[in-house]
Amino acid sequence: MSLFINNGLTGLLAAQRALQTTSNNVANANTDGYVRQRVNFGENPGREIGGFSVGTGVNVAGIERIYDQFLGAELNSATMSQHRAQTFNTMALRLDGLLGNPDLNISPSIQRFFDQVELLNRDPTSAVNRQQLLAEAESLTQRFHQMNSQLAGIADEVDSRLRESVNTINNLAASIATVNDRIALSGDNVPNDLLDEQGRLMTQLAEQVDFTAVKKANGTFDLMVGSGQPLVLGTLSFELALIPNEFDGSQLELAYNDGNQLQLISNRVAGGAVAGLMSFRNDTLNAVRRDLGQVAVGMSVVFNSQHREGIDLNGDLGGDFFANLAPAVAGSANNTGAANVTAVIGDASAVEAKDYVLRFDGAAWQLFDAGTGAPKSMTGSGTGADPFIAGGLEITVGGAAAAGDRFLLQPVAQSAGKFDTLVTNPSMIAAAGPLTASVSLQNSGNATLSPITIADATNPGLLQPVDIRFDDAATYRIYDTGGADLTGPLAYTSGADISFNGFTVQISGAPTTGDTFSIGPSGAGSGDNGNGLALAAIGSQGFFANGQQSIDDLSASILTSIGSTAARSSQDLLVQSALREQIELDLESVSGVNLEEEAANLLRYQEAYLASSKIIGIANDLFQTLLGVVGR
Repeated sequence: MSLFINNGLTGLLAAQRALQTTSNNVANANTDGYVRQRVNFGENPGREIGGFSVGTGVNVAGIERIYDQFLGAELNSATMSQHRAQTFNTMALRLDGLLGNPDLNISPSIQRFFDQVELLNRDPTSAVNRQQLLAEAESLTQRFHQMNSQLAGIADEVDSRLRESVNTINNLAASIATVNDRIALSGDNVPNDLLDEQGRLMTQLAEQVDFTAVKKANGTFDLMVGSGQPLVLGTLSFELALIPNEFDGSQLELAYNDGNQLQLISNRVAGGAVAGLMSFRNDTLNAVRRDLGQVAVGMSVVFNSQHREGIDLNGDLGGDFFANLAPAVAGSANNTGAANVTAVIGDASAVEAKDYVLRFDGAAWQLFDAGTGAPKSMTGSGTGADPFIAGGLEITVGGAAAAGDRFLLQPVAQSAGKFDTLVTNPSMIAAAGPLTASVSLQNSGNATLSPITIADATNPGLLQPVDIRFDDAATYRIYDTGGADLTGPLAYTSGADISFNGFTVQISGAPTTGDTFSIGPSGAGSGDNGNGLALAAIGSQGFFANGQQSIDDLSASILTSIGSTAARSSQDLLVQSALREQIELDLESVSGVNLEEEAANLLRYQEAYLASSKIIGIANDLFQTLLGVVGR
């Protein structure tokens, strides 16, 4: 009779545990990170009675989490990739929206500026046209500054997001270590809710940074970040930190804090929001800032060069229209020597939108691409008389450098914020060509004079009036206005360059003895637009990439480039999201709660509970009957 009752009681208790577990599954069907649980039943050992082994009921062997650790690891990996893509895409779309705004984009401002140069050429002496050109120049300056400020604002936002992510990472690491401690203390009976919490925390951590998880025999995890630095070791947690960039204190870098020192790991994270922010800043935002700076440098160098070849309304040679933009040079905070480095732009057409690192190895200076680390060849010795030449730059080093000292050279990255208009007086716009040429009406030959080109606007004799007079058909001399011979006889070749005092001209045809060609300054108030025409053509002329790319091309390509980047990042986000969703579905099919299945289990366990109750009831009736029989 006792076995009969025991079977009913064990069955009742087992069904009760199963109902409790199933109801818990149902209650947590929508709980994030909850893993379905299942009761495992075990048969109690039989008992020998009358030569037979009689069953003694059932026991609950355990309540098992239905979880696939391999799918869980894949989900964390997919989460790292998806959140990296999501963060990058969010920032790329922000940048695309900024550059795509016609009220902020630099390209329309450049176009309006050159359009106004065209209008000035129609009436070079017009005070209204000249004033409007200065207004457009100032508008262009403001646009460079506004864009530079907006890009700096996005960089600040990246730093703020990094701070938020690092705080989250450190909090999650501490929480995982606490859960590890509770799991370790639980011994062989680890509560399933602790394991669920552990999994949820690790998934949340995967949203912020990529890590490697190592499971230990007691159910705890060690987590490694960067190049193997431990973030969680059993019940201990370590922290990540943000430190100023060695060259630019306003830019933050990711570091690992082991409690004693900080190890830079910015380039060693590949997943999560942190990697997305780092990649966006280093590969996209900084590239846009360099491209914008290159446009500013091009406008300054090319326009100034041509403007200096013209003459203003006062009859003076033109000066710099825009501010000259010098490369930025910054020494590493880790330098121990006393070296100093300066750089100037020697050939703007060879300058690329790149940053460089100049490093002293103890014996010689070496130049590297800051983005790729690839070496960059240099010529020269680095002295003032013989500077290093590389990438259009002239680099001079001085002082005593220590081995390992490094300097960051930014030819164009900071130029947009320094762009400025120097000409403030409309009369100082040098729209006229500095020289005019005339042919003597008494010439009897058929020789003709070409337009004058300026080879050296700095030549002190450029504006000196001179006459080119032919001794005969084969020789000529150059005289000043007083009739003094300045050159002596020179051989004449039709169409060949005649260069003198910084100008170049060609005479073609057959001159005769005494034929004279006069060249002199245009003078004050000139209505000539010779230099203005050259200024108007600057925007569309090839200059960058060794003459293959114009200012217009480069300014337009900035928007095209970021638009392409944003589109690619959106596509990458779709792919990474789809991969994560598929792995989530795969894991859900294993670990998720199926309400229909649980409903069926409830009915099954309810019936088992009722059946066990019936067994106990029958056993009780039999026992009472037996007592009644014995009592008689």
